[in-house]
Amino acid sequence: MKKILTVVAMTVSIFSCSEGTKEIYKDPSTPIESRIKDLLSRMTLEEKVGQMNQFVGVEHIKANSAVMTEEELKANTANAFYPGTSVKDVENWTEQGLIGSFLHVLTLKEANYLQSLAMKSRLQIPLIFGIDAIHGNANAPDNTVYPTNIGVACSFDTDMAYKIARQTAKEMRAMNMHWTFNPNVEIARDPRWGRVGETYGEDPYLVTLMGVQSVKGYQGNLNSKEDVLACIKHFVGGSEPINGTNGAPADLSERTLREVFFPSFKAGVEAGAMSLMTAHNELNG
Repeated sequence: MKKILTVVAMTVSIFSCSEGTKEIYKDPSTPIESRIKDLLSRMTLEEKVGQMNQFVGVEHIKANSAVMTEEELKANTANAFYPGTSVKDVENWTEQGLIGSFLHVLTLKEANYLQSLAMKSRLQIPLIFGIDAIHGNANAPDNTVYPTNIGVACSFDTDMAYKIARQTAKEMRAMNMHWTFNPNVEIARDPRWGRVGETYGEDPYLVTLMGVQSVKGYQGNLNSKEDVLACIKHFVGGSEPINGTNGAPADLSERTLREVFFPSFKAGVEAGAMSLMTAHNELNG
């Protein structure tokens, strides 16, 4: 009997210690730098690389795959985006902590589902959901749609740019979205380029002012449930491609880059933009 009581006491003691011991990275009261250091020390190389993986949402994969022929799909439900990869593969990788973020997750239901898969991973690192919320969270249903950036720029109303970004952030967070791929702070001077409407136009000064206010509107103080991460894009020169063809090479002098294209990005970084997207084009060969 004495031996049994001793075992029970030891068991209770072990469980009490386990419950009282919390991983530092999961403790919100601990300084962020300490949490990051603790988490990184626990991660494998594969898990670290996995955090840099971004996939489109599984429903987006299914919807686009559905319009492809059987020959095109080759019996692969995700072949429209990722040849040789199935939706089940994407779900399994999420459970293994090998995916860090998703794009084009357009419903709260899907966001919660994917997040639940991530919570089954070894370290339970939450997913980040990104979206091209360029003029409101317009890709998702039942969200407010605002004028495009070029339309807002026509107003010369920087306060309006801030308010639009602020409201967009609130609507994004209501759908569990955390990261907008906006503002586009490229300088658009070639009307042949098909993405002029995403930008704030041709004037570096105006583009800079609008971009900074958008960054501030999206991000707030980055400590609220109504804040999202902003992304200034596309660095650099993609708005003046050869022949106006999106993604084509650009040929720009260093002086033009410094005087025309760099200022809006520099200001965005100084305003605290949490991410920057590189351009798709080759620059100066």
